[in-house]
Amino acid sequence: MDVKSNFRKSVLDISAYSVSGHPAKIKLNQNESPFDIPDDLKREIIEEFVRIHWNRYPDVFSKTLPERFAQMYDLPVDSFIASNGSNELIYTVEMAIVEQGTQVLIPQPTFYLFEKVARVLGADVRKLFAGPSLKFDEEDILRTARAMSSGLIILGSPNNPTGQSVSDGFIAELLKSTKAMVLVDEAYIEFSPKESVIALTRTAKNLIVLRTFSKAYSLAGLRVGYLVAHPDTAYEVLKVKIPFTVNPLSEFTALKLLEDRRLFAERVDFLKRQKVIMADALRKIPGVDVVDSDANFFLFSTAMPATLLFEQLLEKKSVLIRDVTSYPMLDHYLRVNVGSGEESRYFVESVKSCLGKS
Repeated sequence: MDVKSNFRKSVLDISAYSVSGHPAKIKLNQNESPFDIPDDLKREIIEEFVRIHWNRYPDVFSKTLPERFAQMYDLPVDSFIASNGSNELIYTVEMAIVEQGTQVLIPQPTFYLFEKVARVLGADVRKLFAGPSLKFDEEDILRTARAMSSGLIILGSPNNPTGQSVSDGFIAELLKSTKAMVLVDEAYIEFSPKESVIALTRTAKNLIVLRTFSKAYSLAGLRVGYLVAHPDTAYEVLKVKIPFTVNPLSEFTALKLLEDRRLFAERVDFLKRQKVIMADALRKIPGVDVVDSDANFFLFSTAMPATLLFEQLLEKKSVLIRDVTSYPMLDHYLRVNVGSGEESRYFVESVKSCLGKS
């Protein structure tokens, strides 16, 4: 029996999502925070988890997190949907909007999951490529968006893997220029000098914003994300969301972290300063080019082929970063996220050593 005959062609044409899992002393490949949750807070969280009844389902859809977000942003509680990480919401939003032939505009290069889900659902995917600076061509996006009578436009800002943001006011202009839905992924917005566009959801019904606790809040391991949209829009998205995906431990932890936002703001400030130190140190190495970034990571290229440098850093120095040469326009680039001070210094010295610049 050929089991493949039972699967969608769009599924057979893609591969499973994967991230290089090489063991390494220094791990700077997944844009994680180098700082874990403080031990005393972990103990408090675990004590709470012991009190939870494990034999009972959680809420079908989290109630307490949307209530907290509504207070934070001064928006209606029905504007928020909490989830098991923001990746779940990429699937949820596209399931709610995309069907066979739906136009989906995805400026490139960007997070591959956007396109992957769209293709599985049979979308007519349109790509617009960034210029040499790797910034999105906003005029090209607007021209294309104006011609869309429906469908979906997906943007990361700051964008992964380039770290670039759209310009101030661009999203507001885009929303007025198109009848399509606009999905803005703000996974890295805490590290950016740009302001979030969440406030626009108060009146713009064609805007959906995604946020996550995985980066700035050091919670990649417990998977908490959330969606913000006008209540009318969130209501439609909620219809297709998988129930029971926010477990009590993750929900309680996220709420506790929001009680100490100053700690995480201090960590973000440190990482922003550390990024400048790392980038400046790399720029001093002959032949190294660094791309400015609004996120907790950045792209860089050297005179050495990117894949070769990636392998040498891993094999000789036990430093794991991200090889992004498979992305369009990035065949000369590697991506590295900001680590602790010690990790960042070791990374820079490792690059020097591999390039013979020590």
